Amino acid sequence: MFFRDEIGESLTLKFAESARVRREKGLPIISLGLGEPDFDTPTEIVDAAIAALRNGTSRYSSPLGLMPLREQIATKLVDENSIPASASNILVAAGAKQAFQIVLMAMLEPEDEVIIVEPAFVSFIPQVLLAEPTCIVHTVNVDSSFSLPMDELEAKITSRTRAIILNTPNNPAGYVLAEPQLRKLLKLAEAHDCFIISDEVYEKLVYDDQTHFSIGSLEASVKRVVTINGYSKSHAMTGWRLGYACYPQGLNSKIVKIQQHMNTNTCTFVQSAMASAGGSVDMSYLESYCALLKLRRDRVMAVVDSCENLSLFAPASGFFAFVNIGATGLDSNQFCGQLLEETGVATTPGIAFGKSWDNHIRLSYATKDEVLDEGLSKLKQFADGVKS
Repeated sequence: MFFRDEIGESLTLKFAESARVRREKGLPIISLGLGEPDFDTPTEIVDAAIAALRNGTSRYSSPLGLMPLREQIATKLVDENSIPASASNILVAAGAKQAFQIVLMAMLEPEDEVIIVEPAFVSFIPQVLLAEPTCIVHTVNVDSSFSLPMDELEAKITSRTRAIILNTPNNPAGYVLAEPQLRKLLKLAEAHDCFIISDEVYEKLVYDDQTHFSIGSLEASVKRVVTINGYSKSHAMTGWRLGYACYPQGLNSKIVKIQQHMNTNTCTFVQSAMASAGGSVDMSYLESYCALLKLRRDRVMAVVDSCENLSLFAPASGFFAFVNIGATGLDSNQFCGQLLEETGVATTPGIAFGKSWDNHIRLSYATKDEVLDEGLSKLKQFADGVKS
């Protein structure tokens, strides 16, 4: 298989591995790198998984997923997101990442072009190039207010543009794109006959009176918007690997074939657990969790504001802060490497999320308060000591 140079190691996982090695040597580690919800999977889903195993629910399913779960997902998308979904255009996959990958494989042809809005999830570019190594990737950066640069987007579109890829609510910056921006984006895609792939896995972790809006809701039928989502963030199921895609029906034949030959089907007892328990889970816990994330975000901002050479655009979703370190004179790998070596605090270099973001680092506040406070204290001590 041909690997483009752009398909490198995930820097988020690389720095997490460096932190693990440091911990194994007995050296102190404060991990503000990888982010996953710091609450447990709802007991209803855990109990349903155990019951599914005891009932022998461990055989093959349809490549697209168990019908009861696909129906549940479609109902959720209709009721909560106003997306005109049906079970027939839902793929259940081993995480949102795999759903995204299969869609790309079904969609892309040799020498197609895609446009990715950055800062972007670290796997977007590698996944595009794994799906189609000859694909040409263009990137555009959100502006200083973290809004879509519509003029630049339009300038990058060509007759070969197959898809525009975005992630809102955003990892790593925590911005949330509003409906007017997304309406303009869809009109642009319609004018140039290309797809939009919208990664919405952080939709439930939104605060500051912000509201998540699904661009797929702007279509009367699912024609050009692919919605990617999953349960890792909303249900603290990162290790369960359960995600899904809602896609235009024209991709269905290829998606079925790819899943048949790649994975046959997604783990059936995990699917069964979500199908039987997912709709009955009391999701009110997210209200208190989002309130907690907002409080932690505020503590991060207070520390960053106290540092002369750090700054931060306030995240309104998720559990990451995308801190501007440009005034330190260090690039993001230097900053994260020295911070880890001198203080034991693990973060993620901003360059992992786009070449233009080498003057940022990402830190996670999905961690216990005492760990976060210690990490922030050491971050401030380090940043204040850096001479630009």
